[in-house]
Amino acid sequence: MEYESASSTAQRLGVTARAVQKWAKEGKIPGAKQMGRQWLIPAGTKGPQAVCNNQVDLCVHPVMPLLSNTFVPGSCRKLIESFQDSDDRAIAEAEYCYYRGNTDKAMEILEPYLDSYDYGLRLSANFIYTFASLKSCKSHLVRFSLANTEKCVKSALEINDSPKLRAFAVFVGTATVVLLHREIGGLPALESVMAELPEGLRLFSAYIIAHRLYLNKEYNRAIGVADICLAMRQGDFPVASLYLKLIKSVCYMALKESVNAKKSFNDINRIALREKFYQPFVEHHGLLQGIIEAELKSDFKESYSDIVSQVRDFSTGWRMLHNEITNSKVTVNLSANEFVVAMLFNRGWSVKEIAAHLEISTRMVKHHLSVTYEKLDVSNREELGQYLLK
Repeated sequence: MEYESASSTAQRLGVTARAVQKWAKEGKIPGAKQMGRQWLIPAGTKGPQAVCNNQVDLCVHPVMPLLSNTFVPGSCRKLIESFQDSDDRAIAEAEYCYYRGNTDKAMEILEPYLDSYDYGLRLSANFIYTFASLKSCKSHLVRFSLANTEKCVKSALEINDSPKLRAFAVFVGTATVVLLHREIGGLPALESVMAELPEGLRLFSAYIIAHRLYLNKEYNRAIGVADICLAMRQGDFPVASLYLKLIKSVCYMALKESVNAKKSFNDINRIALREKFYQPFVEHHGLLQGIIEAELKSDFKESYSDIVSQVRDFSTGWRMLHNEITNSKVTVNLSANEFVVAMLFNRGWSVKEIAAHLEISTRMVKHHLSVTYEKLDVSNREELGQYLLK
């Protein structure tokens, strides 16, 4: 039998060497053998083979336990430590790390759960891992976790006797379709299963629905969905509330109602800045079209610096996944201010409107556009548009 190293197997499968070593140690790779501290893997291995029995409950654990639960901003660590189940605690810790921008740590925590027998753990792990790996700019890891997520969703939907599991699968599947612009066939409507979800996930489901409306340019409807759900929530669900208020800001900006956009954004500070949950800002940086620069750059310099330092890698990973034309060109070459000005200009804002929104001079706006055109080798708004999301 021919063998290869764990690192070679990992590279071929698009996973980490640590994950391959773990599978081998747990007996999930037939024929693998240990030589000292290293594992030799049969050449051509396609991945772990589950060793389970009929007694295994397929969905003991909830999806996204931190997102699902209520807590007072500033007490998130206390909530995580209160989880009695070690697996729930681990997934919640990974969520916490992700929201704070520590994506490498989140990925490390999640790796043992990417092939879990429990659907709740596996759905959570692969979904978060996909977003975290975008920031790593390693497209093979993104594709691997996306494939795992889609496979897990479809497999879970084939199990007909668990409404809870079905709801979890539809939730993760719809979030993947809407937020990552993917296609997963045969998904029931998210609205049809929301009653089976805990309130935190129902609120985040409302964000997903509002985000879909935003993509369809139904901005006022999206704002209405967010407002109704925020008004009717029964507890303080900081993570879901953060995302709902962000999508409101995004929609107000699409309507060029920057005053309302900034008001909604500033409602977020109590949540995000206290827990340093900056990753949601990173995800929405381009869509927020300069609000982060306008509202945080002067008064919250440290927070602004943390956010902007993460934007470039996340945006590069996003474009590497979605746009072969731009690849990493925009986010590598443009500064945060240049990118924001380019986004606004691409969306039809005039130089004067951009200057007023960002509270800078029209001369500075023109300077940013001139530098952007030179860096991207374009000469007009139409050519600029190929590098930016509408």
